[in-house]
This record gives sequence, C-alpha cells and structure tokens, in this order.
Amino acid sequence: MYGLSVENWATILIDGSTVFLLLGVFLETSIMRKRNREDDKLFFILLFLDIIMALADIPAYLIDKREFPGGRIINIASMTVFYVAMAFLCMAFLHYCIVRFVGMDSSVSKKKHTPFFVPGLLVEVLLIVNIFAGFFFNVDENNYYHHGILYIPFMVMMFAYLIAGFIIIARYRTGMDKKTLIPVWIYVLPVVVGLVVPFVFGGISLTSIGCGMSIVFTHLGSASELVQSDVKGGEAA
Repeated sequence: MYGLSVENWATILIDGSTVFLLLGVFLETSIMRKRNREDDKLFFILLFLDIIMALADIPAYLIDKREFPGGRIINIASMTVFYVAMAFLCMAFLHYCIVRFVGMDSSVSKKKHTPFFVPGLLVEVLLIVNIFAGFFFNVDENNYYHHGILYIPFMVMMFAYLIAGFIIIARYRTGMDKKTLIPVWIYVLPVVVGLVVPFVFGGISLTSIGCGMSIVFTHLGSASELVQSDVKGGEAA
C-alpha cells in the first residue's frame, strides 16, 4: 500500500475534495428539498451518484498494480461500482434535463422518453456480467486494470446521454435574453475535461470532479439565469 505515485495521490486528493464539496452543496441547498420538485430531487440524486463515483475511485487507485490477498477483487468491485454509478449518473442527467427544461407532467410524456434509457439500462446489466466477462474492463492476476473491447462504445454512449442533455439546455435557452445567460460551455467544459483527459492521457482521474462541477453549475446556474430573466422582465414591464 506504500509507494503511491504522484498521480495516485493527486487522484485521491481530488476525489476526496469532490466528496467534501458535494456534501457541502448537498447540505447548503437542502432547502430545495422542501419545494418537493422533481428536478430538485434529481439534482440531489445526481450529487449522490457522483459522491459514490468519487468514493469508489479512491480504493481503485490505492490498490491498482499492488499485489496482496484480495486486492484484485477489491479493484474489480471498486471499478464496477464506479462505472455503474457513472452510467446511472449520465442517464439521470438526461432525465433531469428533460424534467427541468422540457417538463414531464404527464405519464404519456414519461413513456415517450423511456426508450432513450433502454440502452443505458442494458449497459448496467452488462456491467455486472463484466465482472466475469471483462468486456468493459478487466483486472489481471497481477492486479493491473485494463480497458476491455467495449470500453470505447460504453464511453460513447455515456457522452451521448450527456450531449443530449446539453442540447436540451441549449434549446431551452434560445428564447431567453442572452445577456442574462451563462455561456453554455461553462456547463459543458468540466464534464468533458473530466471524461476526456483521463481517457486520453491517463494518470489523474478527473471524472468525479468534472461531473460534479457540471451538475452544480447546471442546476444553480440555470436557477440564477431564470431569476435574472424574471427581474429583467419585471423591469421591462
């Protein structure tokens, strides 16, 4: 357990900070739960899923490439929890965007969007099967983590859910006063960096912090935009 690299320590620090910050956001925005709105509930679910991702990421980085009894099992379990939480988070983000920026007041509307989540739910089942098959990722006998043959399609699907959510946000904002809007790239950039940088360059994991920042920016930022838009509308009236 000794001899951690700089990248390992950096990841542990970043994931630990992510948990601390998101718990702070969770507590400081608790008044939103009293509104009993579905988008607020989904916001807290997203925070919870991201915290799970960060907590699962830490043991994986601590024990990867270190041989000791049970290390491989812990590594596989940690990464399975990480990817299961990430897949749920990406699907929940799209659902959140539909609820917050489109509206799903009727059961017909809910049924209309259900097919979008079938591929993601199938991936969740396959992630459990992956423990034995290793087609998304695998951990060899020396406790080395490796990407599997379906890792890239998996990431493409996760990006598809996130991109669909941001497209919904962009369409929602088309009729609003551009002066009151936060540039949409501020919402998008953290999660893109968090997913792309570790995949392309390896080393430090930024996935949890990137997802967390985009979730918080989107929820609180869009609320701020709506308030400013209402204020300007009132002034104009």
